[in-house]
Parts: sequence; C-alpha cells; structure tokens
Amino acid sequence: METQDAVQAKVRTPQQGRSKASFERMLTTAEKLMAERGSDDFTLNEVARLGKVSIGSIYCRFDSKDDMVHAVQVRVLQRVDADMLLAIARVREQRLPFARFIALFVDRIAESLRQFSAEMRPFMLRASNDPVVASLGKGSYGRTATAVRDALLDYRKSIRRPDPDRAVDVAFRMLYASLARYLGFGSSSEAAGEGDWTQLKADLADMTLAYLRFTGEDADDS
Repeated sequence: METQDAVQAKVRTPQQGRSKASFERMLTTAEKLMAERGSDDFTLNEVARLGKVSIGSIYCRFDSKDDMVHAVQVRVLQRVDADMLLAIARVREQRLPFARFIALFVDRIAESLRQFSAEMRPFMLRASNDPVVASLGKGSYGRTATAVRDALLDYRKSIRRPDPDRAVDVAFRMLYASLARYLGFGSSSEAAGEGDWTQLKADLADMTLAYLRFTGEDADDS
C-alpha cells in the first residue's frame, strides 16, 4: 500500500524560504484547479501561469503531473484526517446517552466529509484508475474507520447485534456509502445532492441506531 510518506519522498521539497513559498503556490494552485473543476483536468502550464511560478521550477520539484496530483492528495487528506479525527474525539469525550451520541456522531462525520467534498471529489473519481490515489484514500478511510469503531464500541453494552465488532464496521460502511453518494464521490456523481441534507443526516442517524439496536428477535417472519 502506498503511504503518504512514500508519496512525499518522491517530491523534491525545498528547504529555503523563497523556494518554499513557490512550492506552496504550486500545490495550492493545483488543488484549487481540481476543486473548481471537480477533476484532475489541468495542465502543469496552467499551474505555472496561475501560481506565478516557472514550468522549470515545477519540474525541479515533481517528475510528472501524477506526482503533483499525489502530493496534493496527501495535503488534502492530512486536513481531512485531522478534522475528522478531532470531530470524532470531541463527540466521544462528551459521554452522551447512546441515542444522542449516534445523532451527534453521524452529524459530525457528515459535516466533516461535506466540508472537504470539493477537494476530495476529484480523487474519488480518479481512484478507479490510479492505484496510488486509491491506496492513499484507503489509508485515510481506514484511519477514520478505526476511530469510528473505537468510539462506537464505548457503547458495546448498548449494541444488541450478536457481533458488536462486526456491527460497527457494517454501520460505518453503510453510513459512509450513503454520504459519499450524496456528496458525489466516485461513480455516483449523478446522484449528488438528491434530497434534503439535514433530513438525510437525521435518517442516517435513525437507521444507524436502529441497526445497532436490532437483535432479530422481534422480526416478523410471517
């Protein structure tokens, strides 16, 4: 699996102040272009022109456009991970009753993803044909999934599924998939924005709570 450190090791990161400022403009400009266009449809010449850097200076730092895209993804995911993990930790530390916890927990996860949706969407689209992007995205998802699992298992006694560990993993996969569809990640971009966002969050909280509390004993087999 490609790691953030491995991607950053390919980049010739400058050490001096003026070069650092130029390098920052390269990454900021590329990220902005991707967020605005919703894809990686930009050229290094555009980055040079809009970022007010020379094309030669870009090739001093990156061997290819792909390397630049990967460096931008690392930069985005570092912000995404920091925000998401902080949001989860803050909800967790409140020690709320289970139902209130689930409602706030789902809301915070949803809002964190939505906050970075424009920046994340181009990478979600590219992941199907770029193994590096896919690997970096999988790593970020894994870090969030681990934090979610730990937080939900604080309420192990309130989870009525026969296998709580599996149940929290399934609950998060369903939650993430629903949010990703709404936010237009991946191949489901045509469904982006369907329905009311506030209602979606409330419905997902209700479904998550119902799933984790369902034992199967009350199911009607008739």
